[in-house]
Amino acid sequence: MPATTTRTTPGFRCDGRQYCSQMHSRAEAEFFLRHCPNTKMDGDRDGVPCENDSRF
Repeated sequence: MPATTTRTTPGFRCDGRQYCSQMHSRAEAEFFLRHCPNTKMDGDRDGVPCENDSRF
């Protein structure tokens, strides 16, 4: 029987948070940037959120 790979998606959802300081991971910040309105996590608009946040 061949092995299968299952890709799971994190359980993130848009809930009004907008800032890097409110994120718990880089993955969460990326989700918010791509899917949620009015985020303020990509100041240079290059598609990479929270670049200056040393926690990630």
